Amino acid sequence: MRQRRPLSSSGLVPFLILFLASSLLYGALWFVDYGSWDHNPLVLWTGPAAYDVLVNFAEVTIGVLGAAITVVAILVELASTRYTARVTELFVRDRTNAAVMGFFVVTSVVVLWVEMSLGEEGQPKAMMLTATVLQTTSLLVLLPYFTYVFDFLSPTRVIERIQEAGSGCVRGLSGRSQVPREAIEESRTGVILSLEQLGDIALNSIENKDKSLTLAAVRALERLALDAIEHKSRLPEPWFDTTTLVRTDQDFIALHPDMVKALTERRTWLETKVFRQYQDVFGEALNRMRDVNHLIAIHTRHVAVTAIRVDDPHAVQLSIRFFNTYLRAAINARDVRSTYNLFNEYRIFAERAMEVQRTDLVVIVANHMKFYGQLAFGMNLAFLLETVAFDLCMLLERAHAVGAECHDPLLDVFLDVDREPESKGMEASLRGVRKAQIRLATCYLVSGRPELARRIADDMRAEPADRLRSIRSELERVAEQEYWEMSDRGVNFEWLPPERRATLGTFYAWLLPDPGA
Repeated sequence: MRQRRPLSSSGLVPFLILFLASSLLYGALWFVDYGSWDHNPLVLWTGPAAYDVLVNFAEVTIGVLGAAITVVAILVELASTRYTARVTELFVRDRTNAAVMGFFVVTSVVVLWVEMSLGEEGQPKAMMLTATVLQTTSLLVLLPYFTYVFDFLSPTRVIERIQEAGSGCVRGLSGRSQVPREAIEESRTGVILSLEQLGDIALNSIENKDKSLTLAAVRALERLALDAIEHKSRLPEPWFDTTTLVRTDQDFIALHPDMVKALTERRTWLETKVFRQYQDVFGEALNRMRDVNHLIAIHTRHVAVTAIRVDDPHAVQLSIRFFNTYLRAAINARDVRSTYNLFNEYRIFAERAMEVQRTDLVVIVANHMKFYGQLAFGMNLAFLLETVAFDLCMLLERAHAVGAECHDPLLDVFLDVDREPESKGMEASLRGVRKAQIRLATCYLVSGRPELARRIADDMRAEPADRLRSIRSELERVAEQEYWEMSDRGVNFEWLPPERRATLGTFYAWLLPDPGA
C-alpha cells in the first residue's frame, strides 16, 4: 500500500506560500505608493495604463508554457532512458500532469484571445481581470509543478506506480464472476507489462551499480506477487488460462506443452513470471551485488510463507523450486556468500513451515539443503557443507523443542550429510559437520534425551580419536556467542551455552571410553 504524500510535499502548500508572499509584497508596495485604499485597485488594473501590460500577456504565457513543456520533456526522456520506457506512459496518464498542462494551454489560448479583443474604445474589464488572474496563477503554479514533476520521476516513485498499476489490474478482477474475455486479457497484459518493467529496472540498475534502486524493484515484484496470491481465489477462471501466454510471452514461449498445461491447472503463471524476473536479476547480481541476491531469497521466502497461509500448495512448491534454482546458480558461480545467505533463508522458511504443522515441507527442504551442500562440497566449496550442517542442526533443535513429527526424519537427513574428506579444505569442512552434530548431541543431553545423543555418537565412532579430541578442544575454547566479524547471521556456529558445554564429557565418554585411545 502506497503511503499518502504529506500535504507539504504536494503542490498546494508551495502554491499558497508563493501566493501569500506575492500578495503581502504587493500590498506593502500599494500602501507605500497610495497610502490607503481610497484608490480602487480594480480601476488601476483595468485602466488605460493596464492596456500596455496586457498586450504582452500572451507572449509571457506562451513562454511559461514553452518552459514547462521543455523542462518536463527533458526530464521524462532522461527518466525513460535510464529506468523504463513506461515512465512516459505513466506521466501522460497522470491526472495532475494532465490538469496542469491543460491549465497552461487554456491560459495561453484565453490570454491570446483577450489580447485580440482589446480595442481603443473602452476596456473589457472582465476579460482583463480574468487574464490577470490566469497569468498570475500560471506563474505561481510553475515552481510547485516542477517540484511535483521531480517527485513524480524519482526512481522509487516510478517503481511504486508501476507496481500499483500491476496490482490494480489484479484487484480490478477480484470478486468478479462475469468478466468479458477482452477485459481479462487487458488486465493480464497490464500485469505482465508491470512485471517486465520492474524486472528491466532491476537489471538496468545492476548495470548502473544502483543498488538501492535494484532493491526497490525487487521489493515491488514481491508486493505484486503477494497481491496475486491473496486475490487468487477470487479471480475469474479464464485469468489462469496460459494458452495465449505461451504464444506471446518471452518467459513461457519455450515451455514444454506439459508445463503449459501444468501452469493452467496449478494457477501459478503470475508467480512463475515474478520468479523468472528474480532468476534473471539473481544471475546478474551473482558475485556483484550479494545484498540483492539475499533480498531475493528473503522475498521468495515471504511468497512461500504467504502461499502456505492461504493454502496454495502449488505456489509453495514453485517457491521451493526457485530456491533450488538460485542455489544451483550461486554454487555454479562459486558465489559462497550468496549461497550462505540462501541456506539461511531456506532454513527460516522451513522453520515457518514447522510452526504451521507443515512438517512434510520441512523434510523436503532439509533433503534439498543436504543435496546442494554436498554438491558444493564436491566443487571444493567445502564451507557450504558446514553451513548446511549447522542450519540442519538449528532445524533439529527447533523440531526437538516443539516436538515436531518431522524430527526423526530430519535426524536421518542430518546424519547423512557428512562425506569423507579428499583434501585439507574438505577436512576442515568435515570437522565443521562433526561440530554441528556434537552441538545437537549436547542439546539432547541437556533436555534429557540421551538415546538421541547416542545415535549421533554411534554415527561418529569411526572418526579418528585425534580428530575428535581436537574438535572438543575447539568447541570448549569458543567463548563468544556473536561471530567476531560482521555477518548477516551474526552467530558463531561453534559456540555452546555453558550448560551444554558441560555435557561434552558425557558425550565423549561414549566415543572415547579409554582416555588413552
